[in-house]
Amino acid sequence: MRILAINWQDWTHPRAGGAEIHLREVFGRIAAAGHRVDLLCTGFPGAASEERLEGINVIRRGQRWELFNFAVPGIYRRVLRRNRYDVVVDDLNKVPFYSPLFCDRPVVALVHHLFGGTVFEQTNPAFGSYVWLSERAVPRVYGRAAFIAVSDSTAEDLAGRGVDPDRITVVPNGLPDLPYDRWVEAPKDPAPLFVVLTRLKRYKAIELALEAFALVAREHPAARLVVAGDGDHREALERRAGASGLTGRVAFPGWLDDEAKWSLLRRAWALLYTSPKEGWGISSVEAQRVGTIAIVSDSPGLRETVVHGETGIVVPHGDVAALANAMQRAIDRPAERDAWEVAAIRRARGYSWEAAASRTLEVLEGAAEGER
Repeated sequence: MRILAINWQDWTHPRAGGAEIHLREVFGRIAAAGHRVDLLCTGFPGAASEERLEGINVIRRGQRWELFNFAVPGIYRRVLRRNRYDVVVDDLNKVPFYSPLFCDRPVVALVHHLFGGTVFEQTNPAFGSYVWLSERAVPRVYGRAAFIAVSDSTAEDLAGRGVDPDRITVVPNGLPDLPYDRWVEAPKDPAPLFVVLTRLKRYKAIELALEAFALVAREHPAARLVVAGDGDHREALERRAGASGLTGRVAFPGWLDDEAKWSLLRRAWALLYTSPKEGWGISSVEAQRVGTIAIVSDSPGLRETVVHGETGIVVPHGDVAALANAMQRAIDRPAERDAWEVAAIRRARGYSWEAAASRTLEVLEGAAEGER
C-alpha cells in the first residue's frame, strides 16, 4: 500500500512527544513490512527538507509557527496528489488538518486525545478558542472517515462528540522490544524516590506532584522527586519547587536518553502522572514494564494504564492529599508494593508495538478497500 501520514512534526523535531514516538514505532514497522509510507510534517532549523528515516519518507515543509495546517492542502494538491496514495492518515494531534476536505483518497483519523476545555489551561484564550472550535467540527468533517483511537477514553470522547462508534477502532500504544530484564534486575533506590516523566507543559498539572511531594517530604527527609523531561513550563516548575522549600530535593534533569530513562524508572518507588487528560500516558506503562508502580490521576487515558490496587493507585484528579497518601502508602507498605510491581510487569508485557502496527495496518487496508 501507499500511505501518506500527516502530522505537525516528526520524531526528530525538538518538540516531539508521544504522538511522534507512535508514528515512528507503528509506521516504521508498516514500512518495514513492505508498504510505502510518506510523512508530511513541519521542518525545523537544521533539518533536511526530505529524508528517509526508519524506512519512512519524511517530507518537511514550512515551520510550526507558520500555521502549517493551512499550508497542507496546497502542498497536497501541488506535490503529493500525484502519488495516488491508497489511504491518508490524518494524525489529529493538536489542530486537525481536515484532510477529508481536500484529499481525494480514503482518510483514517488517528486520535490520541482531543483537548476539549483543557486547552485553555495550556494557552491564551484566543488560541485556545481556535483549537476548541476546530475540534468541534471533527465529527462533521471526518464523518465518512475511519477512526483509530489509542484508548477507550479517547474512543468514548469521540463517540460523545458525535462520531459513529462503529467507525472507531481502539488500538492501544505499545512498548519497544528491549531487554527489560537488565533493568528489572537492578535494585531500587535505598531511599524513597518518586518520578515524573513527561513533557513539562502547563496543562500536565505537574504542580500537583510537587504539592503532594512537599507533604510527604515533611515525614521523610531522605525522599526525593525527579521531574524528568523538558518543555516551556520547566522554569515555572523549578520556581515552584524552590518556593515550596524543596530545593535540593527535587531534580529537573531535562530530557533523558533511553539508558538514563529506563534506569530512573526502575530505581523509582513510584511514578506520578497528574495530568487532567491524556490519550494514553505511555510513561505510566513504561514504568510498570520495569517493575515500578504508577500513581495516576483518575482522568481520561491515565486511568486505563493502571489496575487500581493491583499495579498502582488511581487517585481523584486534583486531590493533593489523596496523592500524598498514595505516595505514603508506597513507602509504608513495601510488601504490598513488591507484589504490585510483579503484577505491573506481567500486565505491561501485553503491550506491543508489533501488535499496534498490525492492527493499524488492518484498519488502513479496510479503509483503502472501502470497508466500514
